[in-house]
Amino acid sequence: MPRVKTEQKRRAILDASARVFSKHGFHASTVAQIAEDEGIGLGTFYRYFDSKLDVFHAVIDEVMAEVAVVLAPESASASTTLDEYRAQVERIGRGLFDAFQQNRALARLLFVEAPGISQELNEKLKATVTFFGIATQAYLENGITRGFLRKDLDVEVTALLVNSMVFEGVRQLAANEAPAELARWTKAITALMFEGVRA
Repeated sequence: MPRVKTEQKRRAILDASARVFSKHGFHASTVAQIAEDEGIGLGTFYRYFDSKLDVFHAVIDEVMAEVAVVLAPESASASTTLDEYRAQVERIGRGLFDAFQQNRALARLLFVEAPGISQELNEKLKATVTFFGIATQAYLENGITRGFLRKDLDVEVTALLVNSMVFEGVRQLAANEAPAELARWTKAITALMFEGVRA
């Protein structure tokens, strides 16, 4: 039972930290604000986390894990036709956008607050971009193997380009007060991938 309570308290502090960071930004936030939001003393906070940066790292890890959950039900090799492939791309895109739409604080923390805070955090973000690039690359390779994507496609660079379009859509969502037109972003990205821009 004590372990369950420990995990619950840690979870509660993480949630409070995410709220405070998304409201005030990392630099303007304080450990005192996090403790006040959760209704705990500073000593309790420091029992679970070493510093504001330590808890921010933990919050970003949680954000990344939530994003990874969107990809979990999908398989890079599942699509056997172009229609299935396009539907899968749209489904993944909608899933990512919906996840961030439902929790705009996550988008703000990952794409607005996290970059530049520390070298270690920058490396973590870079590793995340690489991870998603490798995942997307597997989907592109399946398209080539099945014959509905060009054989000469540079899958490594193309994967990063596709992901950068999605990330920019999420960044727009995080940076703007008005909700982003997520359906429009998904449609535009999918159209660019499958039809290009040529008349």
